[in-house]
Amino acid sequence: MLERMRGASLIRAMLFAALLATILETQANEGCTPDQAKQIQIGSQTFTVEVAASPSERERGLSGRALLKPGTGLWFVFPAPDRYGFWMQDMHFPIDLIWVSPDLKVTGAISLQPCADKFCPIHSAPSRVAYVLEVNAGEFAGKTGDSVSWRCLK
Repeated sequence: MLERMRGASLIRAMLFAALLATILETQANEGCTPDQAKQIQIGSQTFTVEVAASPSERERGLSGRALLKPGTGLWFVFPAPDRYGFWMQDMHFPIDLIWVSPDLKVTGAISLQPCADKFCPIHSAPSRVAYVLEVNAGEFAGKTGDSVSWRCLK
């Protein structure tokens, strides 16, 4: 009987801890918009990100950079869902490009190599997207349909 009571107390404590963690995370992200994100989570993966929300930031992207630290990325936030296109001109390293729908689901991902040509191909989203995440090639281990969330870490 005593063992059952201890087991029930342990279960209650674990449920309380899970509830408290959820409340604290919700409060930490309250009022947090996608253009304020500091971390992007896709499935079990978390990436520390910079945000490209302005037209000039989105146009520049990662071009001209020598490298991207492991576990980091660039989070593109668009003003409206559309089939946005990306190219690899002036890139110095390969990337994984992850398309994210307005309802925060991965709609596709593609690995891209740098392009040294004058006319580089444009890679368009498979459907209308509101966000795109660029990370180092080979780092994205998710799949189409995975849920995406962000944290602002105030």
